[in-house]
Amino acid sequence: MPLLVGYLAGVVVALAVMRDPWPSRVGIALAWPLGPIAFLAVVAILLMASLFLWPLPVLGAIGVIAALIWAAGC
Repeated sequence: MPLLVGYLAGVVVALAVMRDPWPSRVGIALAWPLGPIAFLAVVAILLMASLFLWPLPVLGAIGVIAALIWAAGC
C-alpha cells in the first residue's frame, strides 16, 4: 500500500508541475517508476561484470558485507 501511495503521489506531482503538453505529462507520470528499476538493473549487470573482471576483490567485498550482515544480526 505505501508503494501505491508513493506512485500516485508521483503521478499527481508530475501532472501538476510539468509544463509540457498533456500527452507528455501523462506518459511521464505513468512511466516514472521505470527509472529506479532501470538503475537497479544496470547496477546488477555491472556487479555481475565486475565479478568476472576482478573476482578476488569482489569476492572479498562480498565476504566483508556478509560478515557485517552476520555481525549485525547477532
